[in-house]
Amino acid sequence: MKFDLALDTSLEIAETPIWDSRIGKLYYTDLFTGDVHRYDPKSGEKEIWRTNALIGSAVPTDDETKLFCALETGMHLLDLRSGELEFLCDPENGNEANRYNDTRIDPAGRIFTSTVSKLYGTDEYRPDMLGGFYMIDTDGSVHVLEEGINQYNAIVWNTDATRMFVIDTFNETLVGYDYDIKSGPVGKGRVMIEFGGLGMPDGMSIDSEDNLYVCHWTKQVSVWDKDMELKEKTEIPVGYACCTGFGGDDMKDLYLATAKYRYSDEELKANEGAGGIFCARSTVKGAGDHFYQVKK
Repeated sequence: MKFDLALDTSLEIAETPIWDSRIGKLYYTDLFTGDVHRYDPKSGEKEIWRTNALIGSAVPTDDETKLFCALETGMHLLDLRSGELEFLCDPENGNEANRYNDTRIDPAGRIFTSTVSKLYGTDEYRPDMLGGFYMIDTDGSVHVLEEGINQYNAIVWNTDATRMFVIDTFNETLVGYDYDIKSGPVGKGRVMIEFGGLGMPDGMSIDSEDNLYVCHWTKQVSVWDKDMELKEKTEIPVGYACCTGFGGDDMKDLYLATAKYRYSDEELKANEGAGGIFCARSTVKGAGDHFYQVKK
């Protein structure tokens, strides 16, 4: 794969590129400003909505006029017509020390989200500043899956929804859960991959053959098959790979959100396009993301 710059957005940390095939547009977010962006690759049209809060994810819903957003204060629905936010829930009940991170929806409509200290990634962070991993069921009930985590990212399911995978960024591992679509995770997660020398893992996506595309803050994307064997390592043009997501008419465009986090002017010159959205062509169709169900 070869990643080329598709959008020179120059965001501090661009995140969660998610494709809406109904309208042929890509959503992505700006973690620190809370801005939600939408891009039409055919027309070049760019749109923006401002949430004015730290944002973990923005996911399309079954109502095209609304987006599901994981903000620092909890789960919300963003009305794309008015820009107004509707509060849904807050699993940590107003814990101002943490924010919600990468958040996804399972095939049945459950919400999976995690929290991380707002100081994570800064010189002030300590490893005892902990968050949790949560499932919000379709009836609104909150279930604690893991306590005392540092940072989880990138929640995906395999094609038959018998496995759920999560990146443990702090410990540089991939955690896998057996999965029952009727009830959710079965038992505790277990380490499936230790990334070791590949460097810090961040976001991830999955394709229709259950290959995993893992982003690393070491200028690369690694690809793993369904047996958790390393298939490929692709160097990217900039240092920090944040999150991948498939899109395009044939779902073979692999979008990559990147960061320019805490770069000096000299580092920016050496990482042209950092904080932008890159794109590569895949030989395998992407699985895409599941949408939140407003119309229950």
